[in-house]
Amino acid sequence: MKNKKLIFFVILLLPALFKIILEFTTINSRKLPFYGPKIAVGKDTVFYKVNSSFKTFPPVTDTVKSLIPFNLDTVNYPLYAVCFIKQSYKKDNYRLAGLSEYVQYKKDKIKLIPFIIVTPCNGTNDSTCLKEMEKLSVGNKNVLSLYWNTSSFDSLNMTYFKEKPIYIDYSFFVLVDKHRNIRGYYDARYIAEIKRLTEEYQHLRLKEEKEQMLQTNKIESK
Repeated sequence: MKNKKLIFFVILLLPALFKIILEFTTINSRKLPFYGPKIAVGKDTVFYKVNSSFKTFPPVTDTVKSLIPFNLDTVNYPLYAVCFIKQSYKKDNYRLAGLSEYVQYKKDKIKLIPFIIVTPCNGTNDSTCLKEMEKLSVGNKNVLSLYWNTSSFDSLNMTYFKEKPIYIDYSFFVLVDKHRNIRGYYDARYIAEIKRLTEEYQHLRLKEEKEQMLQTNKIESK
């Protein structure tokens, strides 16, 4: 009787154990590329890093009326996806149809991913583009509308696309890891691309959590 219970218990555990093994195998085997210029330093490679500081409007009660810095720190934003949207994209639904679909109907699948939408701004939030982007943030705390000065917006936009593949457009979402390296580009016009972004974000997050766990165990064992 005891042997039967043990066998039954093992059978129940097998799917969970298999899933754990599969996840760790996938983490170890799957590698996302690094984009941007690379510098060889001896036997090591230094990967290109991006700026993770943008701007936002101060609270309504604040006496300061101009835009203020907003830094995506690695504690609250270890990974994030960012895109740069301009008024000229309006005729193509601001090139965010895929994200809009997820925000409306599949928000649970993306609620843990910080989506940063950066728009050009001269210090006032009365442009049509800004208002449309802010609508995506309503009821979605993980979707942030941030800004950059209009005069240098394109220059900042281009820093996220240095040495990009030829098929990548400057309106694509960019996946950035905790070291502020670029790990992926995604066309937010398509649901399939947002799905791919979600999967690759989760992959990076699991990989970084595993590295953190191994580092913690290493420190504790000393």
